[in-house]
Amino acid sequence: MRPLKRLNNVSGVVVAVSLAHLANDVPAALFPAVLPIVIKEFSLSYAAAGAIITASAVLMTSLQAMTGYVADRTNRITFLFVGLTTLSIGTILVSFSTNYIQLLALQCLMGIGASIYHPICYSLLSDTFESGKRGKALGLGSAAGDVAVPVAFASSGFLAFVLGWRNIFRIWGLVTAIVAIIMPLIITEPRKRKPHSTTTSRSTKEIVTPLILVIIVMGLASACYRIVCSFTTTYLTTFGLSIELANSVTALMMIIGAVGAVVEGTLADKLGERNVIFITMIMLSVLSAISANVGNGYLLSIIICISGFALLGAWPPFYSVIASSTSLGARAFIYGLLFAIAWSFGSLFPYVSGVCADIFGLQIIYIIVSFVSLLAAFITLLTLKKQ
Repeated sequence: MRPLKRLNNVSGVVVAVSLAHLANDVPAALFPAVLPIVIKEFSLSYAAAGAIITASAVLMTSLQAMTGYVADRTNRITFLFVGLTTLSIGTILVSFSTNYIQLLALQCLMGIGASIYHPICYSLLSDTFESGKRGKALGLGSAAGDVAVPVAFASSGFLAFVLGWRNIFRIWGLVTAIVAIIMPLIITEPRKRKPHSTTTSRSTKEIVTPLILVIIVMGLASACYRIVCSFTTTYLTTFGLSIELANSVTALMMIIGAVGAVVEGTLADKLGERNVIFITMIMLSVLSAISANVGNGYLLSIIICISGFALLGAWPPFYSVIASSTSLGARAFIYGLLFAIAWSFGSLFPYVSGVCADIFGLQIIYIIVSFVSLLAAFITLLTLKKQ
């Protein structure tokens, strides 16, 4: 049998990284997609359901500093295989859960497996496009993960009733395992290049300190993302929408978000990252405030779909800022470190918003998102004034 052709050119790296991104992020998004069914089957409160999402997400994000550090010192493609394999095993085992503790523990295993991908992905793209159109490339790579979420929601609405939610986890666990196997066959670790600047002599503190405000804004944007992805489908069902239709709306929101990632990544190359981030956070705040006060489920669905453009569009500009401030040799570690800080903070919010929803009702989630994104815009404005 002839070996698969390795994708070593620039476009090939984007294709391979995007395929792995899809396989990594779909399983991570499955639980929120079937949340209404799981809540009913296991008799969970919103807080208990949010705690599962938070625990898995905290592990996935907090470990990224460590996995990025390891990635800089090992073969990144081999390490990617380890991460995807661990994720696939956890995803399949979740389908056999019989109680809350098993759900919690196995979702955490999935979080550990998923923690390896992102530092590798963005360091590979940043290295490949060191002197090219980095913002656009990062937007394309990011969009693959954004598309994963609508794929997860779209495949979990109708199929959850036809096949059962457990079989959906088994299918995607198998898909992730297949991608893990083929990754080392289609892409190799890029040849190490010498840095083009003196940034390698800079310490982690010297690199991270100028990015503190960016990290804070990333954390707030992450909180918004986690809240919306965790409870939007469930919120829409309270307006009388079926879970199939609610999942379709969430999927469409994420598809529009994937477009936003490419568009805003490209705009960041022309208008500057911080300008794009500021405008995006303002847009998300306004749309979320409207969402919290709309009484019609179908009108709400339209607004939620549009908000996806802002919800996901800010991330490529964040990645571009990080890439511009780091060196080749430590890039995976710096990405992992900043992701760990920002995303771990954001990962607390499914539980926090779940507790608030138990007290005030689910509409509180969009009030929280509106306030948090407005705060992110204000901090970004302060950053803009200092530039």
